[in-house]
Amino acid sequence: MAKLARQAGYIMQKNFHLGMKRETKEDNTPLTETDTAINDLVVRWISKDYPHIRVISEEGNYNVDGAEYTILCDPVDGTIPFCRGAPISTFVISVIKGNQPLAAIIYDPFLERMWEAEHKLGAFLNINEKCVPIRVSKHKTILRSNICMIWWDRSPYHLNDVCAKLMDEGATVGNPLTIAYYGGLLASGEQDATIFPGQKGWETAAMQLITEEAGGMVTDIYGDPMKYGPDGEIKGHIISNGQFHYQLVNTIASCQ
Repeated sequence: MAKLARQAGYIMQKNFHLGMKRETKEDNTPLTETDTAINDLVVRWISKDYPHIRVISEEGNYNVDGAEYTILCDPVDGTIPFCRGAPISTFVISVIKGNQPLAAIIYDPFLERMWEAEHKLGAFLNINEKCVPIRVSKHKTILRSNICMIWWDRSPYHLNDVCAKLMDEGATVGNPLTIAYYGGLLASGEQDATIFPGQKGWETAAMQLITEEAGGMVTDIYGDPMKYGPDGEIKGHIISNGQFHYQLVNTIASCQ
């Protein structure tokens, strides 16, 4: 998958410029030619070399009846910052079987940082041709924690009140409208948690595996184990270093 990720990253780099053309999808989010080009690349690659694996991707699927393995992919996680000139987007891909992610990559093509993991084999950051093991932070409290939490108008779990409460408790909270980039940073110990209110698991499965292999903790937004529906659907996520995970669960619950 690393070769595929680098090809996707090349497309992102080549197409990244100010004044980018974009369309608006039915959910009022942007769509660029980069999103569709990478989606097509992934579907072609997998259907040719691994025709028994189905693909669930943000911009189009490859269906295989009765497939044992599923690839979840977001061609450009963070299309909003990408098309607005902010280089904080990633290519995200994972292979899952049932509810268990088995292999995952988050690739930042701008700094050529690749976070990767395989089930029970650890998590690693590959940069400048060096692959080093990574671990989550040891920060123990919401106070002085760094949390990436994205939400949007009509998101399934609205987090305005959660954001305010976490900041009242002393956390630094940002909404950069991209999530997997910060998942990589979390696994590397530079962030302490991410909170995601969506129902699509395109990015979450990769973030889950990489974070768990780096020593962190992952649940849905209710604090229950992650489950992936037949189309990759989820009940949001809370991903953390594991030190104050259930404090986050309780804070979110108190705001619903």
